[in-house]
Amino acid sequence: MLPLHELQQTIARGILAEQVDPLAGVIREDGLPFDKRLQVYRNNTIISLTEALKATYPVVSALVGEQFFTFAAKSCIEAHPPRVPRLAEYGAEFADFLAGLAPAQSLPYLPDVARLEWSINEAYHAPDDTGLTPQSLSKVPQEQFAAVSFKLRSSGRLLHAEYRVDRLWRAHQPGSSLEGLDIAGDCHLLVYRPAGDVELMTLDAAGFALLSEIDRGAPLEAAYTVAAAVDPAFNLTAALGTHLTLGVFGAFSLPTTG
Repeated sequence: MLPLHELQQTIARGILAEQVDPLAGVIREDGLPFDKRLQVYRNNTIISLTEALKATYPVVSALVGEQFFTFAAKSCIEAHPPRVPRLAEYGAEFADFLAGLAPAQSLPYLPDVARLEWSINEAYHAPDDTGLTPQSLSKVPQEQFAAVSFKLRSSGRLLHAEYRVDRLWRAHQPGSSLEGLDIAGDCHLLVYRPAGDVELMTLDAAGFALLSEIDRGAPLEAAYTVAAAVDPAFNLTAALGTHLTLGVFGAFSLPTTG
């Protein structure tokens, strides 16, 4: 008998990669050939993982249809089997997989839709935290404000897409319509969960640059410099007011002295 860990890995390869030969004599047949018995588990596993992907990527599923999504999901599952025992964390590779999937090339916006849906999934399952408010900064001396380093909420995800996938995603929500939909042009998005529901904030290029620099750990003055290089008319005061009012940031810090 194989050691438990090796047995588990061998069975996983048999289920997900159809490498069944090493399991000959290991799985009891009891009237059903071992490979047929393993196929039952394989079918159930593929179905369960496909349903998990469909739950995470409902708009992708709607765009390509049931048959194509099932094909794409099965292909992705075989190429990228689960690494952790939690379905909510499965499917991170799906967008890049779709980008390289030949039959999906006729829908060039599809990978970005998947990236948006994965960001929404991550934001939804992120740890709870509390957003900063304008009052949170009331004790910061004015002369130190440029050195403040903000931190996005734990749910915050930034996404730049080559198509207006925010419009496409919103058009697939209950009560919405695809009529007159235009997805030409790129978009800059912040995905975050200020309360119970995930929100999409559409940003301009400068606003996206500001939050991207903040997300990398840059202090406010340095982040603003990058944003102003994108758009010299960028209004930092207005942007900060919006982000603090809507609870985009989860914490801030000042450089230590001494």
